[in-house]
Amino acid sequence: MATTTAASVGRIGGLAVALGIGAAVATGLAASAWAAPDGPADDRSARAATSTAAPGQARTAAVRPAATRAVSAGPTRRPAGQTPNPAATNGASAPRPAAALAPRASAVPVVAAPADAVAPTPARATVAQRSARQLSLWPDSRGRLITIYKRTHFAIPNNFGFFVQKVTGTGTFTTNSAYDLGDEDQYDWNKFTGIAFTPLEPDRDSVMVGWRYNLNTQKFEIAPFYNVDNKRILPNENPNSPGYEVISVPVDEPFNFLVDYTGVTLSYGGRTVFKPFPEGLTPNVWTAARVSGWFGGNEVAPRTISYFIRFA
Repeated sequence: MATTTAASVGRIGGLAVALGIGAAVATGLAASAWAAPDGPADDRSARAATSTAAPGQARTAAVRPAATRAVSAGPTRRPAGQTPNPAATNGASAPRPAAALAPRASAVPVVAAPADAVAPTPARATVAQRSARQLSLWPDSRGRLITIYKRTHFAIPNNFGFFVQKVTGTGTFTTNSAYDLGDEDQYDWNKFTGIAFTPLEPDRDSVMVGWRYNLNTQKFEIAPFYNVDNKRILPNENPNSPGYEVISVPVDEPFNFLVDYTGVTLSYGGRTVFKPFPEGLTPNVWTAARVSGWFGGNEVAPRTISYFIRFA
């Protein structure tokens, strides 16, 4: 009886030892499985989590190291006593804060334009350009300044033009227009403007506005005169004659002139003089040219002389 009992006790103890060894082996295997690095199954779980995450989260997971992916991807597994990771939920990483996704501020400050800042329209620019051109042509309200330099005949600038049928506008003499030749040539007529039908020889066939300075009255005189086949047809200078053709003009007073294919018309102060084409002068538009100013007569300008002319 004692022997039977001892044998039973031995079999029970052996069974207990075997069970204890099995439990120890099972526990060791479980611990090894937890401590082992990511295997193929864990990689598939991480890829699955990345494919289902948002685009920004997928790019974030792709650049994180493998140790981080082992914690955040796949089912949550931790050894006994380890604190859970609050950032890992259901195998997906925590969303990035909204501030981290905001675009960077521009390095160049944006300055708002003033409320009253209005860009010029093309129409305004066109008006401004047109005004500038007019100002360059007529810097003075009296017209273009014409100058005849001392000891010369020529008027500058030249007002030459082709195929002219009419020359009209205003003229104004100033204190710089006065002169004294000191002899009888003071009564010669200077050329103000007009039309020449032989441009290379304006004294051959032409119709003109003449002018001169009267030393006695200290006024300027204007009158029509013609050149026909190199012969001068002078105005009627007799003030007692009913056909008197000379008009006196004070300093800085504008007068009107019109030269066309009917004759010369001059007016100032309520008085008008018209002189028709003389016999033997035939207009020809194909050779008609506008005449520029000329001093003389026989003599050159005794001093620098200037006046204003404005063509209509």
